[in-house]
Amino acid sequence: MRVLALVLIAVVLSSCCLAQASAKSNPAARQPPAIEKPETSHLMFVTEFIRELAAINNVRASALKEVKQDSTGNVFAGAVHTGTLFRLELGAQIGTLGKMRLNAPYGELIPIIVRCYEEKIKLWQRMIDVSSALIVPKPDADIGKLTAEMAEVRAKIDFVDQTLFQTTPAVFITLIDTKSDSKGHTSHLIITKEERAKLLADLADNFGSKLDEPDQNYTVSAAKLVKDGLLKNFKCSDEPWD
Repeated sequence: MRVLALVLIAVVLSSCCLAQASAKSNPAARQPPAIEKPETSHLMFVTEFIRELAAINNVRASALKEVKQDSTGNVFAGAVHTGTLFRLELGAQIGTLGKMRLNAPYGELIPIIVRCYEEKIKLWQRMIDVSSALIVPKPDADIGKLTAEMAEVRAKIDFVDQTLFQTTPAVFITLIDTKSDSKGHTSHLIITKEERAKLLADLADNFGSKLDEPDQNYTVSAAKLVKDGLLKNFKCSDEPWD
């Protein structure tokens, strides 16, 4: 878990260095520093991350239910409906995250998540466009090509979901207190026992037994990673230090 976070931070730092070098070589790119928003509470950020995972999972579950109950057999109309729901939810999540900010070394974590959401919106829009074209195909429509493109878009969405899943350990690490105990270990979280219990309750309420089932999608698996982190041998901020 910590290795993934360190890799993420290394990538972020490299990107920042490249951007700074570009700005120095291009005087026109130099602008007065913007006034930064105050840092968002890490607990608030992780709580929102869990809520967003749950919202996306609910859209997916609703789509699967709709497919099972659909008696018309028009899967393309269902894809348009599902794609629209995903786009609206992701757009709302981008708006919420846009109001948040984390200090270094997590400063690029929220922007990375937002970029993933933005990419998913583009992909879902393409899914909507292709599905719409297949509902009532034009005489010259290449059905095979459109169907193949749908499969390609689905694969790209899965890839972005995998990227978000791989980012999840870094999300949890924002809850770890960087101060070492007497043995030199990072043994505490920055949240209280009550706050940890609330996060675990949120996960249980939103995902239920899915968290314990094998072979889940990346969204549920990301939620499981957060749960596993919270259940590790970390003490809370209101517990004694060794």
